[in-house]
Amino acid sequence: MDVDPGLSKDIQHLGVRFYRRGSVDLMLVPLMEETASYTMLAGDGYYLVTLLGQPGAAYPLNLRSAVSLDPEYLAEKFRLDRRGFGYTPEELSDALGAIAHDLALEERMD
Repeated sequence: MDVDPGLSKDIQHLGVRFYRRGSVDLMLVPLMEETASYTMLAGDGYYLVTLLGQPGAAYPLNLRSAVSLDPEYLAEKFRLDRRGFGYTPEELSDALGAIAHDLALEERMD
C-alpha cells in the first residue's frame, strides 16, 4: 500500500485523562502546541473535553479560563439544553472546576 503524499500525520504521546465527578463522566485530551497546525485551539491549558456516553459531545476548552467554566457558556457549546443530557450545565461547570483545580495541582508538581 502506498502512502498518500497529500496526507499529513503527527503522532504524539498524549496524557489522555478520564474523570468522574458525581454523574458527570468526562475524557480530556490535551491540545498540545505540537498539534497547533491541526487546530486553532492548541497550547497550554486547552483540552478537547468529551462528555462520555454522549455521541458528538466534545468541545475544546481552555480550562485555565474562567469563561470556559461558565454554565451558560457550557450549555451553549455542548448544546446541553437540547440533547437530553443526564446532568445540568451547573453540574458540568462544577466538574470542570474540580478538574481545572486538579490540573493546576499537577502543574505545581513539575
